[in-house]
Amino acid sequence: PPAQSRSLKTREHIMNAARKAFAANGFDATSIRDIAADVDMTHTLIRYHFGSKEELWKDVVTDMFQRLDQALSEDAIGHLDLTTREGLAVFLRHYIRHCADNPEHARIMIGESLHGGERLTWMIQYIRESHIALIPVMKQLMKKGVLPEVWLISLFYTLSTVCQMPFVISNSIHELYGVDMHSDAAINAHAETVIAMLLNASERSPESWPPLPDWTQV
Repeated sequence: PPAQSRSLKTREHIMNAARKAFAANGFDATSIRDIAADVDMTHTLIRYHFGSKEELWKDVVTDMFQRLDQALSEDAIGHLDLTTREGLAVFLRHYIRHCADNPEHARIMIGESLHGGERLTWMIQYIRESHIALIPVMKQLMKKGVLPEVWLISLFYTLSTVCQMPFVISNSIHELYGVDMHSDAAINAHAETVIAMLLNASERSPESWPPLPDWTQV
């Protein structure tokens, strides 16, 4: 029904604004009234849809991980054998594209990890689920020699950091190099760089990468 469709669009609009606010300011410095002003709604309407600020935050985090699951699902990227070099390369390209399109995901995770507490404990359930799914894949990749046999925790967090961080600190990169990290050229260049470093394989040439400023020519 039209009313239900409008309600879903309203919720999505609120969650998008809330995700950006939580990512930029953190949970404590974000208020329902600030989010309401950003989406031109009353704070009463937001509370009607989500209840408390904590419930809104939980809905935002749940939506973040659902977006990630959908972006990396078989429906989105096709059937991949992630235990092969080729399958992993395709997976990384899609994952890095998602990181570029959703930098708030990593910013919220970093913020909660820095502070710790009940919200982090609640959020860990989603991270644990993804790691449980990927641990057998990582072990197979190491066994086959596609990835080096290293400490699993370091492998997980090194991979996630190298894929996410340029988009988390994109303002700094733009100030230093004049490169828009959210452009297609920069996203593709970063993906191929990660794949080349990790797997010694890349399908795109440096000619397609964003140019560097003159001061780098030393």
